[in-house]
Amino acid sequence: MTSEATAEILPDTSRLNVDPRLVAGVIGLVGAAGLLVARVALNAGLTPGVAGSMDILLLAATVGPALGALGIAATTGNPVEQIGLAFVAVFGLLSLVPSATTAAVVAVVAGGSLAAAERWREAGRPVDWHALPVVLLAGSVAVSLFGGIGVEPTMFQSIGSRLALLGAAGTPALLGHSRTDWAFGGLAAAVLVAVGLTAPFVTGAVTLIGAGAVGASLLVLAVGLAGLITTASAAARTRHWHALLGAGLVFAAGAPTSMPRALAVVLGVLLLIEPRGGGSA
Repeated sequence: MTSEATAEILPDTSRLNVDPRLVAGVIGLVGAAGLLVARVALNAGLTPGVAGSMDILLLAATVGPALGALGIAATTGNPVEQIGLAFVAVFGLLSLVPSATTAAVVAVVAGGSLAAAERWREAGRPVDWHALPVVLLAGSVAVSLFGGIGVEPTMFQSIGSRLALLGAAGTPALLGHSRTDWAFGGLAAAVLVAVGLTAPFVTGAVTLIGAGAVGASLLVLAVGLAGLITTASAAARTRHWHALLGAGLVFAAGAPTSMPRALAVVLGVLLLIEPRGGGSA
């Protein structure tokens, strides 16, 4: 077979336009969502056999978002974002070693905040109230993780949960949305409130186990869910796939009270910041 014939059969790799941020988001979401589904199913008694696989799922929920962050760090052309995400990825993986937990918390908080701030600047977003959900979500990661390593754990994780839910509620500010999107969000919130009032103990158990929310009221939970569903609806309607994956990651993570949850939130925030169609890598 001649080289010309071979060239006709094989795809031209230069034409393949694979967005590394979308790939990173999918990898992270698979790990985070898998753990969420397993937790809820196990708590509901639907799949008791999954209990023996929780360690593997926890590992996947840590490795997935960390590899996603590493993939973006390896492909971005922004050195500041690259450094921040390298810290998130490397120390996120090192968090699997108990003796490195404290260093991992500091590195993930600092690296994630640095990467998010730099991506916001590079995407050309204005420094105004639209940045509030990013600030709240980044703050929730810091407060919750420090609570997780013993710094006023009850108070910090409760505050972190509320910050995460309020940040989620504000995510519609990061992209255009319509009344239809708000209607979907409002409907989801109404369903959650109805279920919460009808079966408060079940709702509390699911939100604690699945979402990791500590000390958050039903109203705050409903507002957070409404914001994320509104964002997901707007992202799907406008084909803003980065934002859709970002909303999915924040939803699957819940309150960032553990390292796997925090890594998913960090990756989700980066994707929510991304402009529609992607920006400069």
